[in-house]
Amino acid sequence: MLMDRLFQAKEEQIAYHYCSAATLSAILESRCIRFTDINMLNDSCETKWGYSAFEEAVNRLNKRTGLSEAVPEIPIAFFDSVDAVLSRIQTIAHPFVSCFSLDGDSLEQWRAYGDNGRGFAIGFRIPKLQQLPVSVLSVEYIRESQIREMMAALVALYLRKKSNIKEEQEKFFEDCVLTGTFMVAFKHSAFQHEKELRCLHSVNIKFENESIRFSDPGGLYGSGQRFAPRPVGFQIRDNHLCAYLDMPFCTDEGVSPVAEIVLGPRNHSLPGNVLLYLGGLGYSSVDIKTSEVPYQ
Repeated sequence: MLMDRLFQAKEEQIAYHYCSAATLSAILESRCIRFTDINMLNDSCETKWGYSAFEEAVNRLNKRTGLSEAVPEIPIAFFDSVDAVLSRIQTIAHPFVSCFSLDGDSLEQWRAYGDNGRGFAIGFRIPKLQQLPVSVLSVEYIRESQIREMMAALVALYLRKKSNIKEEQEKFFEDCVLTGTFMVAFKHSAFQHEKELRCLHSVNIKFENESIRFSDPGGLYGSGQRFAPRPVGFQIRDNHLCAYLDMPFCTDEGVSPVAEIVLGPRNHSLPGNVLLYLGGLGYSSVDIKTSEVPYQ
């Protein structure tokens, strides 16, 4: 793997999705996780931050800043060829993401995403998320680490392209696309407290009859079961259009991906009532916890 972003989960590790009561109900009742067009997330730097790491990596490799003699000299034309793919990336594999955290009781996230402490954090079994047709990516927040990872990826891409092995050369375009999509797991250090895991699902863009639209290619669950293409819808969020795709849970083995429900610090729901709600929907073996953070 050119970029070390794929998360390696422990067997029973859990990732949490902070949400309001209304969103909790929508997720549990539909048995779907919502994926959103990355261009339409709250952070306006989402689509620019990873590319800026690419630009800095190219600059250092071109000027050979801090490089050992073992690193090959790479012609600028090569970087231009990679950039040509990256500039088209969102028409090739448009990133839709769903965001989770390794921290199930974070004061900042209760405020930002958990309805000001009145909401919930849904704990999903990460190995179950990895059974979906997604890439589960670990977000990197340290800028220097992002640049060095991108430099290593570019060197690997260059060595593969100049290889005498035809199969290696043919992977160049695919690897550029992969590198470009995995850049969505680079974020500003100001968000480091979120300890984010980012589930990524790529959607195509189709041009036909002088129109343009999203076209989900579907995919495969980890079990090999076919994931049928899903419709891409639009909702109004903060007075602007927001594209989304709802992806069903993978429950082929009979174990629900939902492992825990954490009640926010200002959530007055009774745990017993939450259990009754879950039982009525067919969920079992879900732990109910309450936040322990002080909230004023």
